[in-house]
Amino acid sequence: MSTTLYRKYRPSDFSQVIGQKHVVQTLQNSIKSGRIGQAYLFAGPRGTGKTSIARIFAKTINCAHLKNGEPCLKCDSCKTILDGRALDIIEIDAASHTGVDNIRELRETVKLPPSSLKYKVYIIDEVHMLSGGAWNALLKTLEEPPEHVVFILATTEVHKIPETILSRVQRFDFTRLTIEEIIERLKQISKLEKVSVEPEALEIIAASSEGGMRNAESLLGQVIALEDKKVTAKEVEFILGTVSEKEIADFVGQLVEHNFPAVFSRIADLRESGIDFKNFGKALLNYLRQMLVLKINPDLGKKLSYELTKERLGQIQKQIAEIEIDAILDMINILQENTERFKNSRIPQLYLEASIARLAVNSDDSPAPPIATQTDVKKKKPAEEKSAAENRSPKTSAEPKKELTKPDRKENSSTDLELVLARWLDIMESLKSYNHSLSSVLKMASPSLIEGKNLIIKTKYDFYKDKITETQNRLTIEDAIDKITGVNLKIKTLTEKEFQTEYPDFKEKKSLLQEAVDIFGGKIVKE
Repeated sequence: MSTTLYRKYRPSDFSQVIGQKHVVQTLQNSIKSGRIGQAYLFAGPRGTGKTSIARIFAKTINCAHLKNGEPCLKCDSCKTILDGRALDIIEIDAASHTGVDNIRELRETVKLPPSSLKYKVYIIDEVHMLSGGAWNALLKTLEEPPEHVVFILATTEVHKIPETILSRVQRFDFTRLTIEEIIERLKQISKLEKVSVEPEALEIIAASSEGGMRNAESLLGQVIALEDKKVTAKEVEFILGTVSEKEIADFVGQLVEHNFPAVFSRIADLRESGIDFKNFGKALLNYLRQMLVLKINPDLGKKLSYELTKERLGQIQKQIAEIEIDAILDMINILQENTERFKNSRIPQLYLEASIARLAVNSDDSPAPPIATQTDVKKKKPAEEKSAAENRSPKTSAEPKKELTKPDRKENSSTDLELVLARWLDIMESLKSYNHSLSSVLKMASPSLIEGKNLIIKTKYDFYKDKITETQNRLTIEDAIDKITGVNLKIKTLTEKEFQTEYPDFKEKKSLLQEAVDIFGGKIVKE
């Protein structure tokens, strides 16, 4: 059914082409002016109309009764080409004709004049698949082609085309179609097929097509094959194993609002509906990628038009206004990390639940001190407990600042580390008013040891390390540590890999609770 739809509704003239206006307009102008080139290169993603336009161009330049740069579709030439009987229109699949012998054979036929048409047209698809020897043989033909021959080379990988070939062709770059363009065309086909398809269902199909009309028509064919005269969004989701953009947008919306209980309820509903969680995860990551791109550069909305409708674009713009870049990065990193970690799990939604749980723990609504456990606190000496308690007690503006004197701590780095760990949450909180982004970055870092006067902080990714080691940020954190703990330390930040290399013998003492946290992600919440 998908193949039938694609062939059945293939455009027969330029007016029926969806998108690619820049290509169509230029080709039509060259036809009207009589300036027909002898070699063209059509480059762009699959299913964007390269072969269809090549056929229309071949038909138009051979038409006996042109009308404003369009073929008449009634003359003998047009009818012969439409019926697929034209011997002078030669289509070659370079993927299966890669050798030099194939091109040498082509060179011999090129010399022969057209049998019935004005121009002999060679359409070579997937031309980047030609071998080195074949390129050299083709180059000789392109250098001095006969006047009656036109070459149209089509490729999805233009970077593989030799410069010597590129210099001898007129290049046209095909772009992905916008979702609106695809939806409009699918509406027309559905009407002609006398099938009613819900607007949201068409949106799902268009979004899944990745900007290719052929892909969209193929997917629509799968749906229509159900022989159902009314196609719903739920049916399309089930058939394609995907999920609607609206579902993803609502899901992310609840994440942005930190409504984690509602998110877990939504995951349970998705599980009951039989959703493919692998596809859902991919769609979710792609949506977060779109948010990241638009947060960094809002002007790129037009570039995402083949992925997003105007409605979805507007929804993303509202969401990114409520969230920082580092928070989007956190969601992407955590989701990607847990996708890999739980890819062999028998529980398909586990990666998603673990990711949401970790985001909940890291959120401002559920703050928790890193590393320190109840067991760690109990191990402190009474004097140290008293000192820590004094530091935790609230201070009024009228209360003079208490300077901590720690003659013993200068020789006891483990005690200083315990104090830093115990007050790490306060340190992060103190930075919020100064730099909320920096406070969020510290949530992804953990103080690991003190070496001399250096506090070694460990992070998972280079991004967080770079943020912390920026001169102004580093000085700000050091000042916050000094003010809150009374310990004067310099910060040294390492990624986990760097830390392992520099301190190969370092072993963190972990409780069973901490080991569980390492497996499932997150932090220990203070009771």
